[in-house]
Amino acid sequence: MQENEGILWKKANEMFGKPRQQWKTVDEMIYGVDNYYNTAKDSYKIRNKSIIEAFDFHYKNNLFYNQFCKHRKLSPSNIKSENDFHKIPMIPDSFFKDYPSENPMDVYNWLYQVSSVEIGKFDFKGKKLQNFLEWAERRLKGIVLHSSGTSGKFSIMFRDSDTMKRLFHILIKLVMFHITKPVSDDIHFVYPGTPKTYLAMGHALGTASQIFDDEHKHFLTDRSLNMEIVRLMSSGKAEGLKQKLELALLIKAMAKGQYTLLNLLQNLEKNKKQIVLISFPFQVWDLMDIMDKKGIKFNLGDTNSFMATAGGWKIYSHKKVTEEEFARRVEKMFGIPKENYRDAYGMSEMNGLALSCEERYKHLTDWIYPMVLDDEMEPLGFGEWGRFAFLDPAGYGYPGFIMSGDKVRLLEKCPKCNKTGIVLDSEIKRIGGAEARGCGNLMRNLLAEKLTS
Repeated sequence: MQENEGILWKKANEMFGKPRQQWKTVDEMIYGVDNYYNTAKDSYKIRNKSIIEAFDFHYKNNLFYNQFCKHRKLSPSNIKSENDFHKIPMIPDSFFKDYPSENPMDVYNWLYQVSSVEIGKFDFKGKKLQNFLEWAERRLKGIVLHSSGTSGKFSIMFRDSDTMKRLFHILIKLVMFHITKPVSDDIHFVYPGTPKTYLAMGHALGTASQIFDDEHKHFLTDRSLNMEIVRLMSSGKAEGLKQKLELALLIKAMAKGQYTLLNLLQNLEKNKKQIVLISFPFQVWDLMDIMDKKGIKFNLGDTNSFMATAGGWKIYSHKKVTEEEFARRVEKMFGIPKENYRDAYGMSEMNGLALSCEERYKHLTDWIYPMVLDDEMEPLGFGEWGRFAFLDPAGYGYPGFIMSGDKVRLLEKCPKCNKTGIVLDSEIKRIGGAEARGCGNLMRNLLAEKLTS
């Protein structure tokens, strides 16, 4: 595969690679495979071994998860093969917002209980959660991401150094080298957002973009997007003059940035540069609305440019269109062929992406063990709709055994292409009523016992 050559891949490997002698079993699937969608038929054996190893690690190193498993009367001795995987206690994605308050000391105590890696003593001197996240990221030598906080509270994901390296190796390999080829070392990276944030998409792309030099990466704005502003944007309610001014300045900067971005794309097209544009689908849709009004169109397919979207439509679900309709409009407005546009499904808690194929089925990577659960949290078969859950052995900062709030359908193989792996139907919805019934309260009670004992 092409990433074994070229400056970009060498930079990615220098920043996010691991010497083979330091690999765990899961790393054989992440670092040892060139094409994630053309893998050996027996790759499930490595995946299964990886999951058993990861479960053993979290059971022994995570104070909370150890108690959670004991409450279920489960230990590593009960998990011997894939037939036992349905027994592995899973945590709901809402768990990542179950810290008691935004007081840094409270968040530290929560993190100390739920982390599977050592975080050391609390010596943070500030009062703001935003600054605490910076401290935690330095302490872990990894990365900290938070959600958009649309429910009123942020989900916070803390990754250690090894998990962070895996995550960015995966993201770069999938997005940069699994959509089209060739990918030029002169390619320009474009993200219609800011990298100066801990918000999941922006912070992740800002970190991944470090493989590009400054001349080859472009953002909508360089203004910081702190947690207060993110919450403000999610709620739309500004309190006080300072918040109103901050929100107004950010909205103005981003509106101006959209036109600057269009000028940038025109210049890159004129100079025949290959481009990779990554964004939320609703941001690209809004950009195409502006292009429509201004009569702007591009022919970026002439340079084999490509586009990836991720993160869903968020609060803009009323604008949502099918992926096929989206791809047609991208081709019409940007001149990017439909096969060079892909949408990805992924959760901030998951170390991987399900990247859509040309036929719009989302392909999971081999180390992820996916499940669909019914209302009683029991596994369903392929082809049935239910709650998406997964076992992710790539994460060592926290247990990657997670139930989502998404309604999906799993297929054992893609009905349209010959890529390997289990796929998700392209139609993914949120389940009304959020978290898994009963599980959240049980976990909060267990955590409360640990924090007060």
